[in-house]
Amino acid sequence: MFDIEHTPIPVTIARMAELIDSVISANHRSLGPIINDITPFHSRAVPAISVHDYLERVAKFVCLENDSLIAVLVYLDRVTRAQIHRPAFALSPFNIHRLLITAIVVAHKFNSDVFFNNARYSK
Repeated sequence: MFDIEHTPIPVTIARMAELIDSVISANHRSLGPIINDITPFHSRAVPAISVHDYLERVAKFVCLENDSLIAVLVYLDRVTRAQIHRPAFALSPFNIHRLLITAIVVAHKFNSDVFFNNARYSK
């Protein structure tokens, strides 16, 4: 059971990272590498930082709360629903970091009374 009010942020980040990593692995097994159809979210190479470390780094610079992190998962779920029409939108090691930061910025600006300019998020 997840208690959004009392769960520490690092625990939420660890659970999110596990979930996202499992989705990425499942997509890679079922879809394989998608080479011809890429989106602006795809990078040329897989970033060296893990999803967990990336989320922790963003949380260090941005005051993330559980409600924003849950909204990030909802946004990522909506992106994965788009993969039915365009398989390139499947979460993969090539696009997850850019999709994460986009979802974090949107969720944080929507859910928080105080948010930062985009330069702060880019750190």
